[in-house]
Amino acid sequence: MDRRTFSRTIAAVLAGLGIPASGRSASGASPRAARGATRGLPPSSLPTRRLGRTGLDVPILALGGHHVGRASSEADARVLVETALEEGIRFFDNAESYQNGKAERWLGAALEGVRPDVLIMTKTHSPRDRSADSARRHLEGSLERLRTDYLDVWQLHSTKSVDDVDRAFRPGGAMEYIMRAKEEGLVRFVGVTGHVTPAAHRRALEYWDDGWQFDTFQFPINPIDYHQRSFQRQVLVDIVARDIGMIAMKTSADGRLLREGICTIEETLGYVWSMPVNVAVVGMERPDLVRHNARLAREFEPMSPAAVQALRDRIEPRADLALEWYKT
Repeated sequence: MDRRTFSRTIAAVLAGLGIPASGRSASGASPRAARGATRGLPPSSLPTRRLGRTGLDVPILALGGHHVGRASSEADARVLVETALEEGIRFFDNAESYQNGKAERWLGAALEGVRPDVLIMTKTHSPRDRSADSARRHLEGSLERLRTDYLDVWQLHSTKSVDDVDRAFRPGGAMEYIMRAKEEGLVRFVGVTGHVTPAAHRRALEYWDDGWQFDTFQFPINPIDYHQRSFQRQVLVDIVARDIGMIAMKTSADGRLLREGICTIEETLGYVWSMPVNVAVVGMERPDLVRHNARLAREFEPMSPAAVQALRDRIEPRADLALEWYKT
């Protein structure tokens, strides 16, 4: 399906959420040279969308970094990443806290030869102080482990409350350094993530309106989220209105919608991609799952508004925060 047809189809879904259209974009700092010899990758075979105001065209499926670090060996992690590349994935998620840096090390080693052709996103956590100094140290470590001189997207990781966001945005807080790193060209785009409460993201939006114009948000989008402490209902409208890049995670509620037999992966990913998200970060621990989900991306057709609502209605009786444990 071409972008014009997709835009017409999804407009009805956006209208159902009360979401207006927006078309602003912005450019980030120019990437620095990657380390070592490189080999060129062909264009992605997956559908792409614009990552909000960044202007980046990203495939709609990204590889979750936590599962890279959970591989049984570095060799298995490399196979997972190489399978993702073969299937057209060009956007790779990670965080300095995943497996104490192992996920970044393994991803960096696997991507070193193709760095100019991929987008690497990682995050800084340090929930106790959310300081600029901790963010600086995290960035230095992430760049070294990922074997790169720049990041495409760097995000404040796992905001848990309004107070948590306030600590990060205070003078001398983590966001001060995150924005500085963008100005200095160490990172191209910056953002905020979280999966506990939409209130934290609404607070971050207040800072955005006050001039902290970061580029991306990342939070849970899945069918059950619509019914409980919902990021879709409380945050998504305002993010799309501001043309902030929208990165979906927990697309199957950390797999629980699948394990409990509430939804199929076809339903959860079809639902997520039918929302106004730009890319879905999906944890895939085996190459066969990568191939399967990449096929779903290539074959994706937007759900009609009626189909979206029917899925929500079907699973509403199963709504329980225990399914989305990460919100508690």
